[in-house]
Amino acid sequence: MDSKLSLDKTATVALNYDAVLADLEKIEPLISIFPKLESLNKLGPNTFEWKLKPIGAMGVSHAVHYAATYEVDKANGRLSFKAKEGVGNASLSGAFQFKPNGKQVDIEIEINGQLRDIKVPMLLKAATPGFIKTMFDGLVDRFIEKLGEKYGK
Repeated sequence: MDSKLSLDKTATVALNYDAVLADLEKIEPLISIFPKLESLNKLGPNTFEWKLKPIGAMGVSHAVHYAATYEVDKANGRLSFKAKEGVGNASLSGAFQFKPNGKQVDIEIEINGQLRDIKVPMLLKAATPGFIKTMFDGLVDRFIEKLGEKYGK
């Protein structure tokens, strides 16, 4: 089964904006704290292959595997990524946006794409897209928490 994924999250967190920008430019230190990350391999300039540990419950489990090319816009605190086709079982694109807001940082995270070849019992097929969105929402929430742990003031 294939499932589309569309996710938009915003949060305001007490972060050291300059430290975030420094790692934004390097890319890997920032994205490597994403939850459930099993491996992150550099495929080329600003291109990384992600493998996540299996995510799931209730008979639905999926180990997301994809690659993306990243573009850094340090002046605007933005890291965007575009799926690299032909790698893994997912195609994900989106952006991480960081904007200073007083002593805090506004974070906007957008992820869009498709997960492929999800093994799902027949009875759960209708509920699977909502379940996947809920699981990814939780991963992104935890990623935001980890940003606070790593870059908190």
